[in-house]
Amino acid sequence: MIQERGDVVSRALRAFPQGSFLVTAASDGRSNGVLAEFVMQGGHAPPTIVMSIRKGQVLSPLIRDSRRFAVAIIDHRVRAEARRFVNASVDSISPFIGLSIEHTPGEIPVLRDSVAWFECELARHIDIDSDCELYVGNVLNAHLNEDDLRDLDQPSFHEELLRAEDEAELPELLAEAR
Repeated sequence: MIQERGDVVSRALRAFPQGSFLVTAASDGRSNGVLAEFVMQGGHAPPTIVMSIRKGQVLSPLIRDSRRFAVAIIDHRVRAEARRFVNASVDSISPFIGLSIEHTPGEIPVLRDSVAWFECELARHIDIDSDCELYVGNVLNAHLNEDDLRDLDQPSFHEELLRAEDEAELPELLAEAR
């Protein structure tokens, strides 16, 4: 039976892959950050990131004015530090004070122990009829923490499917996935 309403929608939306992402920006000597609602790769050439943050966030004017933002993938190592960015406001003291940070080549602060970060140039801002707004950015620079190199050299499932399609291995791969 297919259910389409109520709590089922909220529960089903949790099936989408989610991570912990801190989005930061800087403009005219001010910087701040917020936790993103969602982040995903939006394209390959050029490398593109799509991210969603709640409307009315302190970050929106910084991104608008600088036309740049950074997205950091965070994990348990920096989760306590990232809590500072849950209720950031324009009038608050910089949430970066006392944190271990580094700056992207474009001078955007990011948490030093992030798994990875991406500095992006704003390509599009999309104001949708929702509680969130979307930002699309072309990746200018990136950094991967050397401690987090795990299996990143392995092809993604999507890449395996594309390769298998070219090599006529698709039925075998799909059978393995089941």
